[in-house]
Amino acid sequence: MTDQIINRKAGIPQGILIILISILPMMAVVALMPAVPAIKNQFIDVPYIKTLTPLLLSAPGFCVALFSPFAGMLTDKLGRRRLLLIFTALYGFGGILPFFIEDFYILFGGRLILGIGEAFILTIGNALLGDYFNQEERAKWLMWQGIIGSLTGTLMLSFTGYLSTIGWNYPFLIYLIAFIVSGGAFFWIFEPGKKTDPDRNNIKSGSGQFPYLPMIKIAVYTLTASVLYFVYTLHFSLALEGIGITDGKEIGNYSAIASIAVPIGAILFKLISRRDSKVQFATLFLLIGTGLTFIGLSFNIYTVVAAAWLQQLGSGMAIPVLISWGLRNVPEEFRGRGMGFWTSGFFLGQFLSPLAVSFVENITGDLLSAFIIFGMVSILLSAVNLISSKGFGTRKNLNK
Repeated sequence: MTDQIINRKAGIPQGILIILISILPMMAVVALMPAVPAIKNQFIDVPYIKTLTPLLLSAPGFCVALFSPFAGMLTDKLGRRRLLLIFTALYGFGGILPFFIEDFYILFGGRLILGIGEAFILTIGNALLGDYFNQEERAKWLMWQGIIGSLTGTLMLSFTGYLSTIGWNYPFLIYLIAFIVSGGAFFWIFEPGKKTDPDRNNIKSGSGQFPYLPMIKIAVYTLTASVLYFVYTLHFSLALEGIGITDGKEIGNYSAIASIAVPIGAILFKLISRRDSKVQFATLFLLIGTGLTFIGLSFNIYTVVAAAWLQQLGSGMAIPVLISWGLRNVPEEFRGRGMGFWTSGFFLGQFLSPLAVSFVENITGDLLSAFIIFGMVSILLSAVNLISSKGFGTRKNLNK
């Protein structure tokens, strides 16, 4: 099979592969969430380990933020398929490396290698979603991406929570899945032909000039949403530890219960996918903000899990809303670079989120209070989207 451009219609195999591709970046964080306390205790003598441990989860996001625009440029220039195969394998190598070498700094290096692979994987996967499918089909596949991804994440949380009780490094074995995905991509991913998408009406094609200002705005808005999105993902296990839940299996199980809401959030996105983007953003910010606020209040473990369920409902909407919004504002001929900007913004937010939480935690004195602060910020953004013409979802502001 070659990388020759093939003019054929994508179908179920390609949709499933794009879903699997989207799961790999999720694994970079979710797979290690239950192992955070075990990793922290394993390397307790490393200076600043309390801050470095969450950064270990988000370090790949820094690489994604740094390399995604470059990945997008190469994707538009060299094509999708060949780069996807190369960097999926690189992702797998960086992912499993810490299992074999017990050194925190080599572990951190492996996470950076994984992040470089992730930059290309996510940029190419999102570009292929736009290449292969029209807007209505995208909404369908994004819904299934949210459902299948969340169910996989739920199983992964429980499984890696169990693995973390065997040894701090055992959860890294989960990244062997990347090599299976690479094999599937070899057989079923083809280089897309050029086509005109009738649903894309926000930015003119054919001008020959990359629309930097709209793309930078997309990246900045996505970064802001991402910082709030990852407050829970990177710190929920530590929040549970703060209220006395320290066992890896318990952390994994409570996280898994909350994550049941994610596929419901994906279905909610599909139901409102034809509504104005402002309504979509307002809904997801309200759910995320309410969840974070009540996790911070932490009356008991039952209210914490219920609040986490609300937050995960918003999280189930978040990525489909952000991707579909980004694709509608990216010109077809620059889709790789445009989604590179989107990916850069999203994962820079992932990298900055623990730093922002640490900063607020130092001011408030504890992590749970920081959850309340970020929750209120998210609720405020929800209100801004509903009452202001300059909300996140206002397309006209992206096309000036």
